[in-house]
Amino acid sequence: MSLNTPSFKKNVMRSEIDFKLLHDFSNGKYSWNDFLQVKKWMNNPNDFKNLESQFYSHWKNLTDTEQSESGSLHHLFEKIQYQILLEEKQNSKKRNLWNYYRQAAAILLIPVLLFSALFYFFQGKQKSGIETWAEIKAPEGARVEFLLPDSSRGWLNSGSKLKYTVLFDEHRKVELTGEAFFDIRQLDHSDFTVGVADLNVKVMGTKFNISAFPGDNFTEVVLTDGKVDIFGKEGTFNCTIAPGEKLDFIRDTKSWEVKKVETDSYTAWKDGYLILDNEPMGLAVSKLERWYNAEIILQDEILKKYRCKATFRDEPLEEVLRLLALTTPITYKIEKRGIDQQGVFKKKKVTIKLK
Repeated sequence: MSLNTPSFKKNVMRSEIDFKLLHDFSNGKYSWNDFLQVKKWMNNPNDFKNLESQFYSHWKNLTDTEQSESGSLHHLFEKIQYQILLEEKQNSKKRNLWNYYRQAAAILLIPVLLFSALFYFFQGKQKSGIETWAEIKAPEGARVEFLLPDSSRGWLNSGSKLKYTVLFDEHRKVELTGEAFFDIRQLDHSDFTVGVADLNVKVMGTKFNISAFPGDNFTEVVLTDGKVDIFGKEGTFNCTIAPGEKLDFIRDTKSWEVKKVETDSYTAWKDGYLILDNEPMGLAVSKLERWYNAEIILQDEILKKYRCKATFRDEPLEEVLRLLALTTPITYKIEKRGIDQQGVFKKKKVTIKLK
């Protein structure tokens, strides 16, 4: 058997996981080396689902119990995640865990794993009737992968923010500002709702993209798999869209329409592609500003109506501007970046005008 086959890798992973250690760890019985080992197992979003599945299948034998309800097993699994968070908190009092992940994402564009075990941390508040929320942010110029308490996952685009209720039960709720791609885990008797400024999107288990930046005059929902129900927050409308369809909601007129689209054009950003699909330059500039954390000024109003069609991946802003100048009648100037009073470089500033 080849060492690179998926089955071999799976077997290696199984042999490395000590489920007795996980059991002891969840009950607070562990050494520092045990903590580091468990953290390593839990800290990789790509292996998280596989580990969770194996954990559930082994837990029954480790605990010598006949209990097999998935809810109780999930409860035990979350105890391990909480213990990791608690250990981090006790040994790093001066470090803010959430800022650490946010800064790492901004610099390295690495995925962010948020522990669902916050359920325990805030459980007292939940029981008192206070709904507690956690928050994930994608810094300007970065894309962040996230994992929610129910194992639903997705990506946040540059400058976006996602809030979610720490306690996920039969009504899972998140609130989005900006853009995100969701891959929602289907759970029996539990719905999932994404709220944005003007819409609520209700799903069971599906994949879709939502763009709802405050500076835009529209909200769009693009469905790649499954089915979603969309409700206007002011009771203006409700509709259901199918895979391959996009809903556009225009905020100032409260109008909306559903049409067929190529979904890849709207979801490729999570894979590092910047796609300008015959868009007005005014909208393209907004995308470029968020993507590169830059300030771009169009000196001539007519430029906002020029259309751009291009696809970029991992191109610096200077190269993107150079290529756009080859296909549209523009010239541009990139100003030298200044430094603010805190010694931090200011946003890159670009001025574009007609030739």
